Amino acid sequence: MKVLLLNPQLKKYDQPRLPPLGLLSIAAVLEKEGHQVSVLDLNASPRNLSRLLLRKQDLVGISATTPLIKEAWRLAKICKKAGKPVILGGPHASALPEESLAKGIIDLVVRHEGEETMEEICAQWPKLKNIKGISYLKKGKIGHHPDRPLIKDLDQLPFPAYHLLKKDMAYYTTPQPVLSKQKRTLTLVSSRGCPYHCFYCYKGVFGDCWRAHSADYVVNLWEYLVKEFGVEEIGVEDDVFNLDMQRVEKICDGLLKRKIKTSWTTAQGLRADRVSKSLLKKMKQTGFYRTGFGIEAGSQEMVNKIGKNLNLKKVFQAVKACKELGIESIGYFMIGNKGENEKTMEETINFSLKLDPDIAHFTIVNPLPGSPLFEEIKRKGKFLITDWNLYGYTRGKCYFELGEVKKELVEKMWRQAYRRFYLRPKTIKRILGRKQTWLNLAKTIKAALAYLS
Repeated sequence: MKVLLLNPQLKKYDQPRLPPLGLLSIAAVLEKEGHQVSVLDLNASPRNLSRLLLRKQDLVGISATTPLIKEAWRLAKICKKAGKPVILGGPHASALPEESLAKGIIDLVVRHEGEETMEEICAQWPKLKNIKGISYLKKGKIGHHPDRPLIKDLDQLPFPAYHLLKKDMAYYTTPQPVLSKQKRTLTLVSSRGCPYHCFYCYKGVFGDCWRAHSADYVVNLWEYLVKEFGVEEIGVEDDVFNLDMQRVEKICDGLLKRKIKTSWTTAQGLRADRVSKSLLKKMKQTGFYRTGFGIEAGSQEMVNKIGKNLNLKKVFQAVKACKELGIESIGYFMIGNKGENEKTMEETINFSLKLDPDIAHFTIVNPLPGSPLFEEIKRKGKFLITDWNLYGYTRGKCYFELGEVKKELVEKMWRQAYRRFYLRPKTIKRILGRKQTWLNLAKTIKAALAYLS
């Protein structure tokens, strides 16, 4: 079969330039089965889709997060007008399959992990029988097949089909360059799933069972990206990269043994309770220079309430180790979680000041479709933002009200958090002392005005 996989364009917002790894993994599996696959990332290559669809594709697959779902529907309309069957996947469709199917422009929704499901769809098309993990519209009625079990052995998957984006490879660059020029950057995922149960999180794609590629697989993939595409920096996108600390150590040993040295970061952060100074030191030897820690709240009581399962004492130890080793640390904090009030938000701000990571990100909680928080707001609260286009990209705006979480309070405390953290003399001195501040002065000023105004 000839299959076109589309990554919708995220318009109007600044965003990290990251390849669509989910689509690339599906593409690799389909190629292995002999199908002709093309991947179009409309962020890297905005093109006339109507003209592209004049080619003889048998199927079009589209993946979308919540902020991209309306753009995905727009693309689906174009595809249907061209007579192409459309399959929709990704986090939003997995959470709300009925919403997309009811529009009459989607033939199938693939829920959760897509590789094996898409493989079976392409093998059986158009007569589909007993395929797990799909939802469909038939004679005006929406149907759901049972969920597909998660892939247990990730090493059975081929490397993602990065080669399908080779023409656009220069687009994918690090958002915060260390040198005077952007580095050739790609991202990878070395594990899937997360065993923790944070109230605000939706795990509808990779689930709550942590599964990891072996260290050998990861090192082989790393080496492939460097040799095949000239990659200078790797962004590891795992939700919980360091759950198995011994695996991380083996990955580092493999990189050192093969003399594969790139800059690399853990973009999604590390678990602060799953690191040690010795492990961070070994990571740094392989080129590791920046990580974040998902802390979320500043009191142990609040951390426990939201299901984070994190000892805040471990956070201080992890950030201290980073400072001693010269690894840049980012603290990720949330304002306006379920059960919050002015006191708990104040505790989070004070904790960030005491912890003093190199960078602090304060995010107003975003109630993702499918998350326990989203469902509780439907029952007991009120949504303030209902346009999916704005989800995740409305800086400084409160999305909902629930209990003592009120719009005016949340937005006030968010502004306070940024001002109190970044307008300290020590923070200003630290920022002005960075080489990258001066190399990217216009961007630095723009960001400062956006967050501090």
